[in-house]
Amino acid sequence: MQPKIKLWLVNEKDEAVLGEGLAKLLEAIEECGSIAKAASNLNMSYRYALHRISLAEKRLGLKIVKRSRGGASGGFSELTNEGKALLMRYKKIEREVSKFLKSKEYRFKAKQNDY
Repeated sequence: MQPKIKLWLVNEKDEAVLGEGLAKLLEAIEECGSIAKAASNLNMSYRYALHRISLAEKRLGLKIVKRSRGGASGGFSELTNEGKALLMRYKKIEREVSKFLKSKEYRFKAKQNDY
């Protein structure tokens, strides 16, 4: 057995803003330069991806993804500076939590035989 924790960031109203799914979407947008391609790569509908981004932006009160519509030259999407900072903060917390769980894992294994 090993402990697992789901991590998400919340706003002042305790509303979920960023969790694992949206973090993966934001990372994919950075890699692909497109919400549609990022959503497709994650087996997520484009509409759902837009909904998740819009909901997070509404709850944060700021834009996290800069969008440019398609057309002759094609569209693109990229994280805003705020979006990049949010994703970096999430990933840092995620690494710290993971490191903490791993450092305590040996204690958990030793004690599990006590039950």
